[in-house]
Formats: sequence, structure tokens, C-alpha cells
Amino acid sequence: MGAILKVQGKRVIVFCVLIACVFAVMFSQTAYAAPASLPVTLTVEQEFTKPASSSAADAFSYKLTANEAGSPMPSGSSGGEYSFTIDGTDTVSVGPITYDHAGVYTYELKQVTAAEKTGYTYDKQVYTVKVYIKNGSTGLEQEILVAQKDDGSKVSGVKFTNAYAPLAANPALMVDPPVNKTVSGSPSVDGTFTFKLTAQNPSQPMPEGSADGVKLMTIVGSGTEDFGTWSYTEAGTYYYTVSEVNTGESGYTYDTTVYTITDSVKDENGQLVLARTVTNASNKQVSAFAFINKYTAASTTDGPKTGDGAMTGLYQTLLGVGGVVLMACMLYLLMDGRRKKRTNFNM
Repeated sequence: MGAILKVQGKRVIVFCVLIACVFAVMFSQTAYAAPASLPVTLTVEQEFTKPASSSAADAFSYKLTANEAGSPMPSGSSGGEYSFTIDGTDTVSVGPITYDHAGVYTYELKQVTAAEKTGYTYDKQVYTVKVYIKNGSTGLEQEILVAQKDDGSKVSGVKFTNAYAPLAANPALMVDPPVNKTVSGSPSVDGTFTFKLTAQNPSQPMPEGSADGVKLMTIVGSGTEDFGTWSYTEAGTYYYTVSEVNTGESGYTYDTTVYTITDSVKDENGQLVLARTVTNASNKQVSAFAFINKYTAASTTDGPKTGDGAMTGLYQTLLGVGGVVLMACMLYLLMDGRRKKRTNFNM
């Protein structure tokens, strides 16, 4: 009887050990099965710069491509490719990409441009993205995510830099109204006259030879001259004035007319185009800056220039000498007459 009990006891112990092993295996499988997959998100940054006045489109397209067939891809992918866009300066998350097996997964990420538009600068960098997935104590783990540039250098993130700057306005197409200077009267020597082009804002584009938003130009006597042309690099409306500087030339009455230049610069498909109007003080459009100065110098002012003043001085000197001689003669005659009277009286 005791032998039977001993045999039955061993069977119970063996059975219990078997049950414990089954539970251990089941527990182990359950522990590694949760979680059964690992989601990974890729971050992509875009920087886009453009002039403040520009309304250029700022949406750019990108493509993530798996280097090995069958690699996990974000939802919405097709044929191992995933396309997305980024607007302006922004950061987007690509994914999640769900992995259910350990391994090294490699992708290519680049900007896609169907046709380059005028004025745009595109970042043509190509990134190689490597995702390392390993088995951890509780399931799959992301070991490291590496992004390499097309030159092989490693970077900590994926960033694309795009820019927009329309082509500058062509100065050769700028209407350049001349300054027409007319002098009325008959000065013996031509005067030198100064004219000034002034920008509403000193930071505005100006022709060569300008300083602090001002350019000066001179014309001797009557004549025609221009200030020169310049180029615009940003759309907007720009204002300038043209006037004559009163330098105080003797005998002249200066023209005080002030003309206004209005330049409207527009961005037309990546090319800046200029439309210019020039108006006078009455706000009437003109094609030139006309200034008329009147010469009315007095003869005393004009005399030294012709030599008449020297002759006048000589006449005045002779007249003075003649007066002195006349007075001396009259005094002599008077004294001589008195002397003769005294002589006659004594006799």
C-alpha cells in the first residue's frame, strides 16, 4: 500500500511540474507578444523664405521611397512610395510607420519638382533614412533612426530649405525722363544749375552715384540731362521727386516746380515688371522734367563781366580831377582879380 502511495505521489509531482512548465511557456509567449508591433514617426522640416510683399505659392511636394520591397510604409502609400506636401515654413510628421519585425529598414526622402518655376530656389538634397528595429525584453524597440545626406554625412534631422525671389526689373526697360533746362534772358556767361532726385524712403533703389536716397545732377546753361536708371528686386509702389536746387546764381529767378515719379512694380510669374508715371505739380502726366529760369541781372551786376564798370570808374576819376582843376582855376581868377584891384587903388 505504501509503495502505491509513493508511486502516486511521484505522478502528482510530475504532473504539477508539467503544468508549471505549460504556464511558464504561455506566460513567456504572452509577454513577448505585447506589444506585437512598433509605430515610428519621421519628422520633416521645411524652411521657406520670400519677400514680405510676395504672394508666391509656398507648397512643396516630397516623396518617401522604400529601398527594399515589402518594407513598412505610412498609411496612404502606393508601390513603396509615400507622397506629401509642406506649406511654408513648417514641420510635419510622416507616419506612423508600423514595424512588426526586427531589422534595418532604409528609405530615400527627397523633394519632388515637376517643373521648376521662375524665381524659385529648390533644395535638391536627397536623404537616406535608416530605421533600426530590435527585439527588446517587452517587444520591438527602435534602436536608432539615422538620416544621411547625399554626400554621406550624418545629420540629426531632415530639413529642406526653399526660397523665392523674383527676377529683378530690367533697368533697360525703364522709362528715363530727361531734365530739360531752359534759360530766358541773355546772360553773358552761362550759369550752372543743380537738380535733385529724392527717394521717398532712403532705402529705395537709386541710380549710381546716389547717397542716402538723393542724387544731384548739374546742367550748364540751357540743356538736357538725365539721372540714370536703376533696378527693383521687390514688388511694391515707390515714389520719388525731382526738383531744382536754388544755388543763388546772381540775377536768376529759379523754377520751383516739383515733379513726382510713381513706380508700380509687380511680380508677373517670377519676373518683376515696372510701370512708371511722372506727374507735375498739377498732377498731370508729363514726359520730361521741364525747368525754366529767368535771367534779369542789373547792369551794375553785369558790368564787371563786360568791362563797362572799369570805364565808368575812369570817367568818375576824370570827372573828379576836372572838378578840382576847375575849382583851382576859379580860385586863382578870384584871387588875381582882388590883387589887381588893390594895385589900381594904390596908384
